[in-house]
Amino acid sequence: MLSTTQLTRDLRSALSAGELTIAFQGQYDLVTAVPTDAVTPAAPVAVEALCRWQHAQLGAVPPDRFIPLAEQGEFLDDIDAHVFARAAAQVAAWRDEGHVVGLAVNASPAHFSSHYADTIVASLDALGLDPAIVTIEITEAPLPQLRPGMLSAIEALHAIGTAISVDDFAAGDTTVQMLEVLPIDEVKIDRSLTQRTDAAADDVIAAVVEISTGHGWRVVAEGIETLDDLERARTRGCHRGQGYLWGMPLPAEQMDPLLAWA
Repeated sequence: MLSTTQLTRDLRSALSAGELTIAFQGQYDLVTAVPTDAVTPAAPVAVEALCRWQHAQLGAVPPDRFIPLAEQGEFLDDIDAHVFARAAAQVAAWRDEGHVVGLAVNASPAHFSSHYADTIVASLDALGLDPAIVTIEITEAPLPQLRPGMLSAIEALHAIGTAISVDDFAAGDTTVQMLEVLPIDEVKIDRSLTQRTDAAADDVIAAVVEISTGHGWRVVAEGIETLDDLERARTRGCHRGQGYLWGMPLPAEQMDPLLAWA
């Protein structure tokens, strides 16, 4: 077993060597182009870019293991920037091929800063990619985490048309009431709530949808794995869905058949 210190060194080296890879998972329109089953889906309207690390000795290291290492080592912001640059370049290439697809990427609230926003803006400018097709997902960011630097970054990204999302809603402490004061454009409902079938879950999601409708936000249901999950998300009024029903996250070259669906 490798020590935490050694694993952190290996992760930093993998980042420097360009050995971290990107997998993409589709997000599907549940309103106007509803996928009817897992075999013949419509094309995704957006893809979420997910970082992957294949360690020489350990094999695939899951993000919930290596992301904390990067945060403790104070280079998670470098990973975020790396993932964005590679994912944005791929989406730009897909759009050049005629695939109308948006991009969602994760950003750590701990390192969400004006510097990060500047990096995003520079990458988009270099690629000629429309900022309006990009969504930055921040893992549950209740009000206490919205420090001035973070607010400045959000304002800078909003100024160019990029959307901000609260990721994994219901996985932490954020309440429906807290959403009201957040400068966001989207709420992603965590799988732990999406997959619940009880009336309490219905009520919470209904409240999120109601607030989102009032503000013009988008609601994305994560963790859709079955046709029942899909039908609940549609009935509850979610705008987009994401999950294993349509497949596991895939490397770019394996996304082409999905993007080709009309």
